Amino acid sequence: MSTPRPTCGSNRPSEPYNLPLHIGGLFIILTVSATACALPLVALRVPFLRIPSSALFAFRHFGTGVLIATAFVHLFPTAFINLTDPCLPEFFTETYPAFAGAVALAAVFVITIVEMVFSPGRSLCSGPSQGEVGALEAAVVGDVRSAEVDEDEITPAQTTPQFGRTRSGRTHRRPSLLPTNQTSTYEPKANDEAIRPSSDSLTSSLHKPSPEQARQKLILQATLLELGILFHSLFIGMALAVATGHDQIVLLIAITFHQTFEGLALGSRIASIPPPSPATPSTSSPRPWIMAALYGCTTPLGMAVGIGTRNLYDPSSAFGLVLVGTTNAVSSGLLTYTSLVDLLSEDFLTDASWRVLRGRRRVGAVGLVGFGAFCMSLIGAWA
Repeated sequence: MSTPRPTCGSNRPSEPYNLPLHIGGLFIILTVSATACALPLVALRVPFLRIPSSALFAFRHFGTGVLIATAFVHLFPTAFINLTDPCLPEFFTETYPAFAGAVALAAVFVITIVEMVFSPGRSLCSGPSQGEVGALEAAVVGDVRSAEVDEDEITPAQTTPQFGRTRSGRTHRRPSLLPTNQTSTYEPKANDEAIRPSSDSLTSSLHKPSPEQARQKLILQATLLELGILFHSLFIGMALAVATGHDQIVLLIAITFHQTFEGLALGSRIASIPPPSPATPSTSSPRPWIMAALYGCTTPLGMAVGIGTRNLYDPSSAFGLVLVGTTNAVSSGLLTYTSLVDLLSEDFLTDASWRVLRGRRRVGAVGLVGFGAFCMSLIGAWA
């Protein structure tokens, strides 16, 4: 005899609905969310309110850890919990309990395609002309040939120190085999092909993104990041709006910290988008302020919807469980991709990162990422 399936829906709470506290909580969340997201923008773009660059550095890397923890600790587990609730149909609980993971995976693939389609790097794929490649080949091969001198004829005093970079990012110093007082001309030899650089390496050296293309890439990354955050922020507000009694107080405090950390994380990434040109004032573009306002208003909007529909919307109903679970799965996929690929990888694993972030600064940045992830994971015990 099979166990009867439980009925979805929560029992109506015995505690009375505290409308004034919910309205007050709405304005608290609105103020905290908007302030946290706008703070890096204000600090960077308003001259008389500037804060030390070290604070912006901390916001940026602390926020990366916050966003990673949001995806793995807040969204992914709740998506599985909601979509495998025993009251849901057998498809979710027995036939395909991995539905939440499949939705998150689909979101990762979709966001990858979106970033490929809208990537500024697409304009670099046309390739240089054969003349450009040939000229660069001749220059590089000529440089190699000019260094083909007898090492025994060179004294240490004649060598010119050269600098290079290893794959690990560390700078090393090596003596050049070319004497400082010797010049050489290149004569073609039969084994030119053995030292000829590949076309791929030449093309990559010619194809470097312009400042505007780099700016468009940052805009795309910040937009995708905000989409992942906004998807679940609306339902966070709705969940807070229908909570009552002691749960309401605990959830309000937890979500206040949640919105603060997440706002700083998003705001620091929005603030890193440079103006269209160096001559353009950083305060001239409304885009960053609109993005900050959207974040600040989304959770309060969810709270307003929840307050207005508190007698109709039940997050524990079958509809609420599937809706919130699916949305959290999508958001977890978006944030997993953007936080790991666009943020963590860009900041710590690229060649450029080894040029701008090294030594104690790199260690400190890694520590800030870990601290941000720890703080956001801790909040996951309550919200």
